Amino acid sequence: MRVAEWNGPAAEWDAFVGAAADGTVMHLHGWRRIHQHAYGHPTFLLAATEDGALRGVLPLTLVRSRLLGASLVSMPFMDYGGPCVGGFREAELPLVLAARDLALRMSTTLTLRCAREIAAPLPASREKATLYLDLGRSEEALWKRLPSERRNRVRKAQKHGLTASIHGAEALAEFFTVFATNMRDLGSPVHSLAFFRAVMSELGEQTRIVVVRGGGEPIGAGLFLVHGGMISMPWVSSLRRAFDKCPNPFLYWEVMRFGVATGQRVMDFGRSSRDSGGFEAKRQWGAQPVQLHWLHWPEGSLEAQNAKRLSWGTAWWRRLPVPVANAVGPWLRRGIPN
Repeated sequence: MRVAEWNGPAAEWDAFVGAAADGTVMHLHGWRRIHQHAYGHPTFLLAATEDGALRGVLPLTLVRSRLLGASLVSMPFMDYGGPCVGGFREAELPLVLAARDLALRMSTTLTLRCAREIAAPLPASREKATLYLDLGRSEEALWKRLPSERRNRVRKAQKHGLTASIHGAEALAEFFTVFATNMRDLGSPVHSLAFFRAVMSELGEQTRIVVVRGGGEPIGAGLFLVHGGMISMPWVSSLRRAFDKCPNPFLYWEVMRFGVATGQRVMDFGRSSRDSGGFEAKRQWGAQPVQLHWLHWPEGSLEAQNAKRLSWGTAWWRRLPVPVANAVGPWLRRGIPN
């Protein structure tokens, strides 16, 4: 088994990821251009080959920050990544060791965000879990399976006259207006509009935007990813002043309807800490927890350390006007791999 940087066609890389049972949208070749174009972060594509045939892939992005230092991450800003090996589990360890050696040579830390347990001599954090909801094949059957409290919230949104629709990149400005405002309210720097534009440009038909409107005004929005029968929801927000109208439950239901109509099997609600309110809110849809295994080198929980370093700025950030937060936020966000 040989591990080296991949210089072959993007289509061959993506074909391997698409055929692998552990391949996800986060493993796709396009993230190399997304991170480079939006933030200037270089991505190293490690490939395990045997007799010239691909046996495993591992994308790694170098995130540099004056506050947090430098780290190789698979994948930054997302919930999972790590080695993708399909049925070739013998490629897993060589890829992980090659990633560790690369981090050592570059004098950086290493984080591999894996959606399953990895047999590798690296310490693993199990602080986070994501939640999957089985969508089934029928919108009617899915609606009946939802807890009554969730159905009531969707009905409440409809009674308030809210509407929801699915779009492509033409709705990016509406999404960003809602998302950036909510991120400011949460005290968190927002990604740049250029980052989201790059995501939609590079991943194309695997991206969609959902917009919830009240009185014609966007009050909720999400950018979601579609790959291999799964919908991933990494970026979702609603305006706080509209929470009483239940835009978020209505948004999620619209995405579920889209998933069933287009033959998707699973909806990934995204990562949360197990004892958090966000975790419980996602479970209320009937979603089931899936343990995340985030491998670190050297030993230590980098996520916890980063959260502690950044916590001081949350209250201060909430006081910023939205235009100021949008101008300064991407400069900070680019260096925060969480």
